Amino acid sequence: MSKQDRIKEMLNLVTPMNKWKKPQSLEFVEAATKRYSFPNWQSGSEDSIYFNLHIPEFFKCCVVPAPTRKSIIDRDLNPDLLDLTYTAFDGTTTPTLKEYLGGKRQVQAMMMAHKGKVVFETYPGMNPNDIHIWMSAAKTTVGLLISMLAQEGKIDLEKPIPTYVPRLKGSAWEKVSVKNAMNMSAGLNIEETIENLLNPETWIAKWFTAAFEGTGDWQAMAQDAQPLPNESAGERFRYSGANTMMLVLVTEQVTGMRWQEYFNERVWSKIGAQGQFICGLSEGVPLGAGLHNCTPEDFLRFALLYTPSWNAVASEQVISDDLLKSIQDLGNAKAYKGSTEEKYGSDWFGEVPEKNTAQWDHYFPDGGMFKHGNMGQGIYVDPKRDFCGIYFGLAPNPDSISGIDHSPGFLRAAAKMLAGK
Repeated sequence: MSKQDRIKEMLNLVTPMNKWKKPQSLEFVEAATKRYSFPNWQSGSEDSIYFNLHIPEFFKCCVVPAPTRKSIIDRDLNPDLLDLTYTAFDGTTTPTLKEYLGGKRQVQAMMMAHKGKVVFETYPGMNPNDIHIWMSAAKTTVGLLISMLAQEGKIDLEKPIPTYVPRLKGSAWEKVSVKNAMNMSAGLNIEETIENLLNPETWIAKWFTAAFEGTGDWQAMAQDAQPLPNESAGERFRYSGANTMMLVLVTEQVTGMRWQEYFNERVWSKIGAQGQFICGLSEGVPLGAGLHNCTPEDFLRFALLYTPSWNAVASEQVISDDLLKSIQDLGNAKAYKGSTEEKYGSDWFGEVPEKNTAQWDHYFPDGGMFKHGNMGQGIYVDPKRDFCGIYFGLAPNPDSISGIDHSPGFLRAAAKMLAGK
């Protein structure tokens, strides 16, 4: 098969997800809309696929318009990446990327860029101009704005969260610094685990219901979070979107601007996005913990800001070298070791990451960073290899149903292959 034919194969990959490129029947859409609930959305069902492609139909949203200046990312497509494999954590070799993309993980889009050019793109389960939810990959944007404010001296990372969010004064957050929240080590009973989310009596399950179903005051609930016995803030990485939402509130209080307007001013307006940036709201506050939406290519534009080839999309360096280093250095390897996320990272990459940092789930000693999103979304940036990649998907979370999410490992393996190391 010629290179051109393989490129066509990559761009038009045939998988069971292809049907989502077409409009769904009125009967299905009406029924799925009636069935909408937070548990159904999180189930990984066909309803979930529809919800994730149409979040503005189910949430109040804020819309950041596309900037006037558009960037065009050059293409240098490498279809040999379809044959990519890597060694999984159990020592076995993964299927090829092509085989994986047609499998149970139900990948809907994947893009990679090397040296500022798109080297891989495929859209098995959506159209290139469709929007899709980022899920928790959105947290990287929240961490970035906090890092910018800290670098400029507008936030002291060592100060407790209530310093900037007066509503939380007198609560357990008094013991949680901005840095602790950035690194997901609050030492509070707010951890997101499958067990906690499935137990309606836990604080985090009630908080999610309040924030994502609009059935309560999630900001008021934050005052009721309790410290964990025998654990101080900063000691252990315990993942929670509640940390992220406290940082959204910090950003709004410090800047005196709505979060999405500040994000647009500092980031979105700089990348030459082709489309709008849409974020779900709760109580008028953007759910930066997971409800960002945009096209795959605009997601990749954001990722490119972390690479030396940032000028492929931006006319100015949004993330300076010093800012990037501060993001990479913020994490605590000791707090990460033995965490639930360390196990996830090892399974996804086939190697053990060093730590989490500044809202990124996984950091490697070579500078690579990854952030995962619920049900199969992700962003990987590898500045030293001048590489970045993103993907969208929809798969039930349990590995027993969908298998291990190998997309993160494929992105890192591609970076190594393209950089020759």
